[in-house]
Amino acid sequence: MIEGLNIRCNIGPVELLRSPLIELVYKRRAVLTRALVQIPDSEGAVRTALAVGQTMKIRFGYRAGSGSLWHEWQGTVEGLDQPDKGSQAPDALMVRGSGLEKALMTTVVTESFYGETAQSVAKRLLSRTGLPVGAVDIPGDVLPHQVFSRVPVARAIKQLETTLKRAYGHDLSKYALWLGANGLMWSDGPEPGEVYLIETAHNLLDHTPPLKAGEMGTVVSVLLPGLTASRMVKIRDKRRGIVALERAEEVKHVLGAGGNSTTVLYGKQVGWG
Repeated sequence: MIEGLNIRCNIGPVELLRSPLIELVYKRRAVLTRALVQIPDSEGAVRTALAVGQTMKIRFGYRAGSGSLWHEWQGTVEGLDQPDKGSQAPDALMVRGSGLEKALMTTVVTESFYGETAQSVAKRLLSRTGLPVGAVDIPGDVLPHQVFSRVPVARAIKQLETTLKRAYGHDLSKYALWLGANGLMWSDGPEPGEVYLIETAHNLLDHTPPLKAGEMGTVVSVLLPGLTASRMVKIRDKRRGIVALERAEEVKHVLGAGGNSTTVLYGKQVGWG
């Protein structure tokens, strides 16, 4: 059904090697990544086997000889729905998932810090989620006293951000919090890694550049496994004479019977909300 790709999708006890539709969405301005998987289920057996909270793993990549790019996403089932009214697959099951970053919202902390740097405080808070901690590239001011009382880690990080803004005058409006390849990141920079190339006559399918500074542009390419928000992409649009190195603010991978693609939004740089 999906040509040129290997797909392996595990949801609870169910394993899929193909699906009419798989979507993965990454947004720099949102902490959570999202997944959507459509599963044919005319007899209802899949619906019976699945439940909210079960683990989800989605992996896909080009077959041997077509490149070494590979994509892996993990999370949990967030919801089990029927397709929208008028769908061509009314008996299918739509499985919605949220990424491992959900631990930032569900892990509650009560902590007091005295005379520690903001970086040390942030790393300690992030480690409470049980996820690995990568780079925390924030100002290193020493905080005389910082208290967090029964708040989710994500809210505690926002509280720390507010302290750095009000007490020390730092602008963290373009900083983002995300789960990268090396762990949780809090930075105004990109995700480390190779630069993805989107180029005319190679993999570029459509391109709508931003009309002016401060707006978003959209570029659509053939499927680019491994690309996530905060990664750098180089766009070579020969028809418009555009060569640009941009950070991906949003990435959406779509695998389906109608074709496979990756859509990237770039331009206006935003932090997390």
